Amino acid sequence: MIKNIRQLLVGLVILAGGYFLAVSFNLLPSFSKIFSAAPVIIDDTPILIKEVRQISEMVSITSFDEVVVSSHKPAPAGSARQLIELVSPAPLYSLDRLVLVIKGKIMVGTDLAQLSNRQVYIQGDSVSMQIPPARILDIIVNPSDTETFIEKGDWSPAEVNELKMNAREKLRARAIEKGLLKKADEQSLLVISNFLRMLGYKKIRVVTAP
Repeated sequence: MIKNIRQLLVGLVILAGGYFLAVSFNLLPSFSKIFSAAPVIIDDTPILIKEVRQISEMVSITSFDEVVVSSHKPAPAGSARQLIELVSPAPLYSLDRLVLVIKGKIMVGTDLAQLSNRQVYIQGDSVSMQIPPARILDIIVNPSDTETFIEKGDWSPAEVNELKMNAREKLRARAIEKGLLKKADEQSLLVISNFLRMLGYKKIRVVTAP
């Protein structure tokens, strides 16, 4: 009986010694760490994505432009005007003609709602981000910004709206020709870099996605 107790105590001493050696070499956690609450590890990438997305559509450049659009109608078939046009040396289509001068506001920027976790990498105080390329976010044409330069003949609301849609496409094309997308990219990169710096990041790399 005494011999068995002695063997048990020796075994416990060996086991305890082995445990404390393992703790000293960080092979096993200590008793305090076993029973203490585990630290909560939070991935800050989704948090950063959420904060950036709150900016949503970031308008980097607002441009004002003016275009002229026009349309004309041929003479109705069998009408007296059509007969006159057939024998006239100069075309008379200008009798039914609509010319509009339209001013528009073009808003160019970056849609940050398209930003995904794969486009952000964070390590310590360093962050690398790839933002979507700039695009034309909106083209605003108010009725008060439309001037009728020439209006001859009868024009339905649908025909007038079609002409205004052509004006929007002209405004879009002119904005691209002026290089507004590139300028908006440069401005967006600067704004996002400053925003990340305000959040406390030291090493910042922000580029535009291809």
